[in-house]
Amino acid sequence: MAKVPRAVVNFLSDTVTRPSVAMRQVIAAAEVGDDVFAADPTVKRLEKVVAERLGKAAALYVPSGTMSNLIAIGTHCRRGDEVICGDESHIFLYEGGGASAYMGVSLHTVPNQPDGTLDIKDIHNAIRDDDPHYPRTRLVEIENTQNFCGGRVLPLSYIREVEQFCHEHDLRLHVDGARLANASVASGIPMNELVRGADSVSLCLSKGLGAPVGSILAGSEEFIHHGKRLRKSLGGGMRQAGIIASAGLYALEHQFDRLVEDHVNAQALAHGISSIPGVQIDPDIVDTNIVFFALTPDAKLDATTLVQKLESEKGVLVGAYADGNRVRAVTNLHISSEDVEYTVSSMRALLT
Repeated sequence: MAKVPRAVVNFLSDTVTRPSVAMRQVIAAAEVGDDVFAADPTVKRLEKVVAERLGKAAALYVPSGTMSNLIAIGTHCRRGDEVICGDESHIFLYEGGGASAYMGVSLHTVPNQPDGTLDIKDIHNAIRDDDPHYPRTRLVEIENTQNFCGGRVLPLSYIREVEQFCHEHDLRLHVDGARLANASVASGIPMNELVRGADSVSLCLSKGLGAPVGSILAGSEEFIHHGKRLRKSLGGGMRQAGIIASAGLYALEHQFDRLVEDHVNAQALAHGISSIPGVQIDPDIVDTNIVFFALTPDAKLDATTLVQKLESEKGVLVGAYADGNRVRAVTNLHISSEDVEYTVSSMRALLT
C-alpha cells in the first residue's frame, strides 16, 4: 500500500482552511462591542470596507453565505413572489429550500449554460405574465464564480447585459458572489465593476479568502436597513462579533491577491490529470480554483471508488457528486504545488 502523506491533502472545498498564526493574533486583539446594538467597531469597519470594495452604499455582516442569500431574497421579494435562477445555482441546490421554507418565495430555474451564464432568452421566457394565477417575478439571481459549472467567471459583457435586462423589465438583480474575489482576481476586474448594476451582492469571507466564518451582504442603505430585521429574525444577530470580523478584515488585506496561487494550482492539477487514462476534463475551462472531472466508462475505477481510495490509500480528499461520475477538487490556501504534484501522481497510480 502506498505511504499516506504526513498531512492530509484536502481538496474538499476552500472552506476547510484554518486561521494562520498571524490571523489568530489579529482575532485575539480584536476590538469588540455588541453588534446587535450596532456597537462593535470591528464589524462596522469590516462592513464599511466591503461596501466600498463592492461599490455599494451599505453592508451587513452575517454568519454564512446561505443567510446572505436568504436575506437578499426576503428583502427583495414579498411572500408568493418568484426568483429566476440557474438550475445549477447554489441557492437552488444547496441552501435547504430556505427561500420557500422561510420567505414564502419560489425559485423558477432555467438552465445554466456550460460557462455558468443564464441565457437572456431563457430569463425572458421565465418572467410570469401579469396575471393573478401566477406568482410575481421579482428577482433574478446569478452566481459569480459559478460553482457547479466549474468555478467559471461570468464575462463582464454578459453581466452588463443581465443588468440592463433586469432594469428594463423592472426586476431586481442579486449576485451570489460567494467566490466573487476569485472572479475579480482571475479576470483582473475590480469587484465593484463586476457588481456595478446589481441591487445586492453577497461575498463569502470563509471560502478562498480563508477567514473562519462569515459573509457580507451589500446593497443600498434601505436594502440593508430591511436586511438587518431579517438577520435578527433568522437568528443571525451576533454580539461581540468583532472577534470573527477581524479575521475577515485580515483576509481581505492579506489573502485576496494570493488567490492567484489557488488558480495556478487548479490549472496545474487539471493539466496534470488530463493525461491520465479514464479521466475526462478540459483544462481550458478551469477559470479559478474549482476543478471538476469525470471518469469514462472504461476507466479502471468509478468515481466513488476513486474517491475512497484516494482518501484511504493516499490521504487525498476530493468530493464525488450525486450523478455518480463527477469529482470536484478545490484548491485553497493550504494546497501547495507539491500537493498538486502528489495528487496527480496518486491518481495516476490508482487509474493505470
